[in-house]
Amino acid sequence: MMSLIQEKFSSLFANFAVTTQDRPDGGILLTLCSADGREFKRSISYQQLHNGDQLMWVISAIRRDLAEQASELPQISMLQSQQRFALPTYHSL
Repeated sequence: MMSLIQEKFSSLFANFAVTTQDRPDGGILLTLCSADGREFKRSISYQQLHNGDQLMWVISAIRRDLAEQASELPQISMLQSQQRFALPTYHSL
């Protein structure tokens, strides 16, 4: 049986399999699993869960982090192959 909190996060992140695990401090460990098997975990405190403004901030932060993960950043080797040139130097007269 899904908890109310898990149902809420499942509706917010419908593209992911959502699981929640209770933490000793009253918060939860939220796990989102994408169709390709990638997992995203976030610890959410009791206070964040029970304060509307803080919960909205957490949800926004998770969405931002997921968007960052979805965009493929250039590989380091590609960045290293860019031409390098000396920075200009200035001399006082």
